[in-house]
Amino acid sequence: MAVLGLGMDVCSVERVARVLGGPNGARFRERVYTPTEVATCEGRSDAATAYAARFAAKEALVKALGAPPGIRWRDMGFTLTGVASREVAARGARVLLALTHDAGVAAATVVLEHL
Repeated sequence: MAVLGLGMDVCSVERVARVLGGPNGARFRERVYTPTEVATCEGRSDAATAYAARFAAKEALVKALGAPPGIRWRDMGFTLTGVASREVAARGARVLLALTHDAGVAAATVVLEHL
């Protein structure tokens, strides 16, 4: 296995919960998450934790890709689209993702592996 990129991020569940419950919560959800992600997260009893884990995953992928210009939050959902999809394909890579959460923190690690 050849590693083409590695990204890791940690996200505070409390911070995400505060943003989601605030006056710009709906705008944040619409700007950052795909409709499928919103439906999945909202269907959980611990929605803020699910949102935080997905936010960490998006940040980790951006880092693994080297923050390519034009990448958008919603390019990175359960499937990749837009710039995220093109960048992964251009590298001939696949994305390996690990998510975890505990004690109010969500974390994600992304490895870009050469196919």
